[in-house]
Amino acid sequence: MPMTEQNVISTLRNLGKRITKQKSIVIRNIIANPNSTVKEIYYLSKANQPNINLSTVYRVVKSLEEVGLLGNRNICFCPLC
Repeated sequence: MPMTEQNVISTLRNLGKRITKQKSIVIRNIIANPNSTVKEIYYLSKANQPNINLSTVYRVVKSLEEVGLLGNRNICFCPLC
């Protein structure tokens, strides 16, 4: 089953993670562009949220990897990674 933004956000909330507007935008862009690099996700996110930093995108990606929502080989949501 493909991951949706709501599934990811619900999972993060269940794990006690805070969901910010910037984190939501990054998650949305990862889902919409599953084979993108972190920098590509950053530029896509910056179009919607001009004050977002590259470090924010890296932190979001790292936290998604830590909870098992992202594989570490590429940026794609994978429930079994």
